[in-house]
Amino acid sequence: MEILIVFAILAILSAISVGFYKNYAINSEMDLVKKAMIANLKQARSKSMTGEEGLKWGIHFINSEDDYYEIFSTPADYSSASTTIFSATYFPKTISFIEPITSSTIIFNKINGMISATSTVIFSSQIATSTITITPAGNIY
Repeated sequence: MEILIVFAILAILSAISVGFYKNYAINSEMDLVKKAMIANLKQARSKSMTGEEGLKWGIHFINSEDDYYEIFSTPADYSSASTTIFSATYFPKTISFIEPITSSTIIFNKINGMISATSTVIFSSQIATSTITITPAGNIY
């Protein structure tokens, strides 16, 4: 009888531990996605400010079945025939965009790294939501 009680207690503790671990893993994944996106936004801004390749640089967010974003360079805007995709970063299946609702583009101006208006990117998992804001001055947080 005592052995059954011990096994029952161990089973309950194991079930609780698995739940905590799952939440920890999801929160860690969200944190990594946010840090990577901020780093990529800063990289695109830096490339614009240094005038790399004499072009503007930006990030294009694609809210679809497979959410992802692209770092690109362009002489004008994302739809330009001369736009070059530098890299594409896909979200894990457990994370998806909330905002932008559809596709959206942020282009940093050459030299000053500014954008035309405040932009917000919101993404979420089963248990958490994260927001990144880009101000007209180019601040990213």
